Amino acid sequence: MADNTVLYTAIYDNLDDALDDLNALEMLHEDDMVGKFDAAVIDQENGQPHIAKRMDRPRIRVIPEEFGSGALPRKELNEAARELGPNQVGLIVVGEPTLEKGFDKAVTKADKVVKRSLDASTDEIASELHEALHS
Repeated sequence: MADNTVLYTAIYDNLDDALDDLNALEMLHEDDMVGKFDAAVIDQENGQPHIAKRMDRPRIRVIPEEFGSGALPRKELNEAARELGPNQVGLIVVGEPTLEKGFDKAVTKADKVVKRSLDASTDEIASELHEALHS
C-alpha cells in the first residue's frame, strides 16, 4: 500500500473508546464501505510502547504487530507511542482512499483526529505519522 494512501491518527483519553472505533471500522470493511486498511491502537504500558489491538483488512501488514514485522518501521511506532501523553491512546489507520468514505462514521469517540493524504513510500508514511502526532 504505497500509492494513494490515507493516514489517520486519532487520540483518545481511554482505551475502550479507541477499541470501539477500531471495531466500527472493521464493521464498515465487512459491509464493503471501506477498502484495505491497516490499523493499530497504541498506548503506553509501564512506560513502554504497547499495541492494545491490531487489525489489517485484508492482511496487508503495514503496521507491525507487537512493533515487529510490518513495513512501517518499528522505530517510528515506538516514537509514536512515546509521544502519547499520560492516559492517552492512539488509533493509527493507514489505508486506501476508500477509507475516507467511512472513517467519520466509524471514528466518533476521538478527542482529536489528524488526516493526511499520501502518495508515499513507507518511510514517508512513517514521517507523516510522526508529524501527525505532533500537530
